[in-house]
Amino acid sequence: MNIKGDAVMDNEERYRLFCGAIEELDKGVALINEYDSLLHNYGGEIMFQAESHMIKAIGNWPGVTASQLAKTFNKSNSACSQLINKMKKKRWVQQERNEENSREYNLTLTEEGRKIYEKHHEFEEACYMRAYMMLDDVTPEELKAYIGIQKRLNRAFWMDVEESRSL
Repeated sequence: MNIKGDAVMDNEERYRLFCGAIEELDKGVALINEYDSLLHNYGGEIMFQAESHMIKAIGNWPGVTASQLAKTFNKSNSACSQLINKMKKKRWVQQERNEENSREYNLTLTEEGRKIYEKHHEFEEACYMRAYMMLDDVTPEELKAYIGIQKRLNRAFWMDVEESRSL
């Protein structure tokens, strides 16, 4: 076979490998979506993943506002406020009027919310450690390469999202 034929064959094989990688990524996304749809138990409190994400964010950034959280989670202000109100009723979150802007409220965790935050953190660390240990034969260079590839794919996915939004 000539050099041009080899290049075509290499490109076809590379594309097949790429498609296989995307199929595995899709399986991972499906598992993440399933996990996020399930109820979770953090220290005796049963909650949806959206609630635990919100607790984590408020715990990480005490004083954050609902509008800041809406931007962080790419949600509407209304959806974010509804979730915060549910969490206030459960006494996990409290709000205080912002002294500099009386139209805004700063959010913090209650004592109960802080306990959930800690239990969630412990659970998340255990999950990360399990996955990390499963990759014990992966070199730092391979991890760096994966991160670089994922960043490039994320740019392509962002372009797909933007294109679909414009339809």
